[in-house]
Amino acid sequence: MKNIKNDLNIQLLQQPISGNSESDVQLKKCQQIAQNFAELENGIAVLSDLYHNKSYVYSGKIANELAIFQSKQMHEIETIWEEELFNKLNPDDVLQKYILELKFFQFIKTIPIDERHDYCVISRLRLIDKNADKSLLHKMYYFSNPEHENIELALCLYNFDFLQALNYEGSIVNTADGNIINQIETENNTFLSNREKEILKMLQKGKQSKEIASLLFISINTVSRHRQNILEKMKVNNTTEACTLAQKLKWI
Repeated sequence: MKNIKNDLNIQLLQQPISGNSESDVQLKKCQQIAQNFAELENGIAVLSDLYHNKSYVYSGKIANELAIFQSKQMHEIETIWEEELFNKLNPDDVLQKYILELKFFQFIKTIPIDERHDYCVISRLRLIDKNADKSLLHKMYYFSNPEHENIELALCLYNFDFLQALNYEGSIVNTADGNIINQIETENNTFLSNREKEILKMLQKGKQSKEIASLLFISINTVSRHRQNILEKMKVNNTTEACTLAQKLKWI
């Protein structure tokens, strides 16, 4: 999880962003949206400023139920990650959320800037501990500066889901026409190729590259290339981490 989060963190924070008057106007507009959501939905709105690496948190009554962000109705945190909330969530769901948001970040940059507000990530996230029988509905929007077109704000909206989620569910959605652009369950089946899954399963069973090459009638160099591709795709340091992560995500 840490490697995927770090990769997302780097991509979000290392964009060539330069604040201007348009940025200030957009920030104030999004702050008002966040405040209205918290008041209307009794939810939690987290507006992350990627230029300054900080967030504004607006809390409705849900914060009292979860025992988080209770110090005041709105406060600032010196990070773009709402860890206090993440600690209340199923860690596997948080991992899936990071993966989908990384895909969303890459996708949204292919969309004309005046259409980007039509797209969002929607996730159903399972709670843990005393609230394990409840789930949160999460929506996230990216906002771009019209001048330089990079992503400078991320708005995350959380409120109680009306149904309990049995598993993580997440999609990139066009809210204007209702089309699902990317669904995490479908992506899981194709994120790794069939050959990569096959090799990963063998590695999980403790087989060495030479043995895998013999069983699959391919060269050791080909096995090594597949292993390297797996590590690069999954953003992990070694095959042990890859096997553990792939099993959690039910890719193997």
